[in-house]
Amino acid sequence: MLIGASDGHGFRYEVIEWTDGYLVHARDVDTGVVEDAETKVFRTAAVALRYADMSAAFDRLAAARIAGEPTEAYEAELEGLKELYDGLSRRLGDDGMAAHVLIAWHEKSSAAERRRYH
Repeated sequence: MLIGASDGHGFRYEVIEWTDGYLVHARDVDTGVVEDAETKVFRTAAVALRYADMSAAFDRLAAARIAGEPTEAYEAELEGLKELYDGLSRRLGDDGMAAHVLIAWHEKSSAAERRRYH
């Protein structure tokens, strides 16, 4: 279930409730394709939402730099969101994990159980 999203320039960072926590993935605005390599899992929704906000701000800053636009406002926004994310992540002890690592761990665990019963 989608619980929140933050819009960057080229990507939308979606927070999705998952069995093991909250996924944050980047969806290309033009194509709708999800960038699996960028997916992270967090234990808490609050940290996942802050991470999505911070990622979207970084995306907007990168787009402004590429376009040659002034970046001071984007840099200030990113810095403020980074401080919020870092503080909340530290207080809640939730740094997140790459989703592919968690998925591989689950697959290995279920494979071990299958071998045990057959």
